[in-house]
Amino acid sequence: MSQLPGRAAGSRSPHGGYAILSRYAIVLDTVAQSSGGLALSEIGQRTALPQATVYRLVHALVHVGFLTTGERRRHYVLGPRLLRLMSAGLPGRTVHTLAQPILDRLAADFGETAFVAKLEGDAVGTIGVATPRGESQAFIQPGRLMPFHAAASAKSIMAFADEHLLDAFLQKPHERFTKRTKTDKAEIADELARIRERGYAICDQELDPGVLSYACPVKIANSAVVYSLGLVGFAERFGRVPVDAVVSSLKTAASDFSNLLREESAFTSSLLSTWNPALAPPRRDDGLAVDR
Repeated sequence: MSQLPGRAAGSRSPHGGYAILSRYAIVLDTVAQSSGGLALSEIGQRTALPQATVYRLVHALVHVGFLTTGERRRHYVLGPRLLRLMSAGLPGRTVHTLAQPILDRLAADFGETAFVAKLEGDAVGTIGVATPRGESQAFIQPGRLMPFHAAASAKSIMAFADEHLLDAFLQKPHERFTKRTKTDKAEIADELARIRERGYAICDQELDPGVLSYACPVKIANSAVVYSLGLVGFAERFGRVPVDAVVSSLKTAASDFSNLLREESAFTSSLLSTWNPALAPPRRDDGLAVDR
């Protein structure tokens, strides 16, 4: 009898794994279609899964952050980890379209360049920019990779990274771009802690001489941060603007952008769940439905 490469004789058929995954998918699809959340009994009724199975699946999904309890007691909604994955997976063009009006408003209000940046793998890149008219501006090239220890956009993301990513970053050598660049591990860690506490990052001529920038994290629930919004300008001019005014506007903009990302992710999820092969009963090799 032939075997799949790497599979031992007598090992479990891969179709059993598909059936298990399909049940998780069914639960997630069902919860995603109810903005107010669902109780365990409601999930069971809508999925036709046994209640004991629903209990086991839901608690496993809560454990990994794909589901969480909502505002109503014992009602479950999509969790922070899944929301982050959904927002991170939005097409770049969609994210740019959502961010552009917010960036335009920031650029007009402060007369400086506004930008949105995104974590891509282990790097942060600028994916959208808005510049005001009529004055010389600090220019940001879309796609430019920003160092985690020097750029405000990257620092505001790294400050909220999980411990594994943060520890790995701190262990690496850090390039000095200007005389103001922080390269000491302890000094960088202290700054990231301050960013987490106050909710924004500053790059005061640490990356480019004469350039000042601010950035705020775009938080999706309580998960790690994928996006940041910021403003950048020449330090001599932008430095005269009160920090509180800049930070207050950026935090409001970041909150608005977060809401747009969540709404877009939820809309995309609802479209996908209108037809999903995972909603069909799992099938055995002989084509018969598997008992759930």
